[in-house]
Amino acid sequence: MTFLNMDIGDLLEFVDESMYAKSGKHLNDLQRKIIKGVLDRQKYADIAASYNLSEGHVRDVSYELLQMMSNTFNETIHKGNLESVLERQGSVNLSFGDRSINSHIIGYIDLGSN
Repeated sequence: MTFLNMDIGDLLEFVDESMYAKSGKHLNDLQRKIIKGVLDRQKYADIAASYNLSEGHVRDVSYELLQMMSNTFNETIHKGNLESVLERQGSVNLSFGDRSINSHIIGYIDLGSN
């Protein structure tokens, strides 16, 4: 997959700010790693192995994360549709309290750059 306008760090910041605006909670390190791994099409076992964690723990955290993201973006999110949901959400103007993000500039993400 080739995306042009945003690297994975910017995407994670978009998700983090969106979730914080809705729930008051920021993404933790493992949640960020899971999002990156899912977008890189890694299996949970591979994500777990790369961070020396159990696959079951990564699955549990991922399930909770995807539920929180579903609540944040008001649509059902699972491992298989995360990319398309984020692309759709990226074409919406979002407001975070006293500031706005015109996130249609997100467009595409280059996951190969990190």
